[in-house]
Formats: sequence, structure tokens, C-alpha cells
Amino acid sequence: MTLIFFLLVVRFSSLNMLVFYVSFEFIFLVMFVFLLGWGYRPERRQASFYMVFYTLVVSFPFLVFLVCEGYLLGSLSFFVYGDWGRYWWFFLVFVFIVKLPVFGVHLWLPKAHVEAPVSGSMVLAGVLLKLGGYGFFRLCGYLTRFLFFSSGYIFSLGLLGGLVRCFFCLRQVDLKSFVAYSSVCHMGLALAGVFSFTYFGWWGGWFMFFSHGLCSSCLFYILYVFYERFFSRRMFVLKGSLSHIPLVGFWWFVFCILNMGVPPSLSFFSEVFIVIGLGGMLFSCFFFVGGLLFFAGVYRIYLYVRVMHGGSLFGHVSYLPVVREYLVFFCHFFPSLLIVLFLGTFFW
Repeated sequence: MTLIFFLLVVRFSSLNMLVFYVSFEFIFLVMFVFLLGWGYRPERRQASFYMVFYTLVVSFPFLVFLVCEGYLLGSLSFFVYGDWGRYWWFFLVFVFIVKLPVFGVHLWLPKAHVEAPVSGSMVLAGVLLKLGGYGFFRLCGYLTRFLFFSSGYIFSLGLLGGLVRCFFCLRQVDLKSFVAYSSVCHMGLALAGVFSFTYFGWWGGWFMFFSHGLCSSCLFYILYVFYERFFSRRMFVLKGSLSHIPLVGFWWFVFCILNMGVPPSLSFFSEVFIVIGLGGMLFSCFFFVGGLLFFAGVYRIYLYVRVMHGGSLFGHVSYLPVVREYLVFFCHFFPSLLIVLFLGTFFW
């Protein structure tokens, strides 16, 4: 974990593209070892190889791009731009789309989340999924000319893919897989906002990255709390949990509604900004964004009600949370509240 955080600091502070690439890919190699060594079930081997195949194979064109740039320009700085022909932009975008991930190249994410330990799921949902979006922002100088004319295809992929994933969420019985697929919906909406190339769309994408990193990470930790008590992540086993752990149920409700975008949460600001950005780009996007947000709200309500309410299989047993769990809940909730207060002060 210390090595992952060190590589993240190197990546966020690097001005050289080769250092950016090495830290970018080495993080997922460390995550591969983390998943393979500390995963729960024998299926962790398949999940780890899925992640390596998706994330490393598509990064090879990016390495070729770096070699060509270093040879032709004699520099790998982010401030030196070159013209790389007609098709290079596709390979540069594709490597970040897989890391995000977007519908079509997302199959490694649910497998990795289901088999990873709780710390791996929290880091993967809270930080590592944002590396693809951060790569778009860092390489926008290379990609702007190409993406401005092709952005419609990319944000349509994110928007329609997120809408399709909403229906897949309602068919999940494993809670970890449910939250993992909901991450694909969030990232698809954030990608649509970024590639709208509007002021509000960009800010909405940034806010979506922050809000998803806080809410989704805590949801995975609450699932771990459920697993410690009931030794299962199945919905039909965990139903009626509100009568056993009401205090944890309260935090489950808080982060479900924060993830749903109830005002004045950070997700609410991000969704409003993305809707304004996409509507300013193309009016027909209102219908697809409205459908995505509606069904996203439906599956989040379903997620809360299906777990907390109903007849329980465990009788009248009650469990008390420990201080460590409350601390983790509050450490996810407080930054989200602080960012909302800062945004309110800024816009006021």
C-alpha cells in the first residue's frame, strides 16, 4: 500500500511523460500482486489476469508513442507538443478508457473488486479508477485537435454504456459486484461530461471523480462490515440488516443517498454541471442523461431497501460497530461535506 501511494505521488507530480507512464503502469502491477496474494477465493487468479490483460496490453501503443516522441522531438516533457498523424489519438485515448473504465472494456473491474480484499477495493474505487480521467486532463494538449472532432463518439460511449450498466446493476445478487457495476455508470457519466468540451462539463467531470471516490470507497468498506458479521455478500442473506446493525444501516443510507446525488451533496453538483454541459453541446443528450440519472436513482434505492428491509434470516441477533468503523465512515463523509461547503462559498 505504501508503494502504491508513493507511485501515485510520483505520477501526480511528474512533468516527464516517461515517468508518468512508468508510475502509471507500475501501480497496476503492484495491484496485481496485491490482488493475487491477498484475495479471498481461488477465482482471484482469473481476476488478476483479467486486470493485467486489459490494462497492460492496451498500454503498449502508449509506450510506442513515447518512443516516437523521444526520437523525433528529443524531449518527453508535457510542454513539448508534436503532430502524430491521424490515428495516434485513438491509442492514447484507449489506454485511459480502459483504466477508467468505460462500457465495453470494463469486465476486469467487477472481477477485481469481488476478489480483492477490502483495502484493495477501497484504493481501487477511491483512487485508481480516477487515473484514467486524470490522464485525459494531463494529455489534453496532445489530444484536443483530434478529440474536438471525435468527442461525440466517445461521450456517447460513456453515456449509453452507463445507461446499459444501470439495468445490469438490478440483476446482481453479489453486493460487491453491484457497487462495482455502479462505478462503471458513474465513470461513463463523468467521461461524457469531460468530452463535452464545455466549461460546466469539465467541472462536472472533476466533481464526479471526487464524489465517486469518497462514496464508493465507503460503500465497499460497509460491505466489509456486513461480511464480518454475516459472512456473506448476497442480497437475500443480508436482507433485514437494519434490525441487527441499525447504526451501520444509518451510514449505509447516508452514502447511498450521497451516491444518488441528493442535494446538496457533491454528486448533485456534478450531475447538474454535467447535464448543463451536455445540454449545451447537444440538446438530445438531455433525454439520455435523464434516463441514466433516473435509473441510477432506482438501483441505488433498490440497493438500500433490498439490504436493510425485509425479513431477516438471523433472528434477533444484534451487532455493535466498533470505533474503527465509525472513524472510517466519518473520514469519508467529512471531506465530501467540506468540499460542498467550499463550493457553496466559492459560487456565492
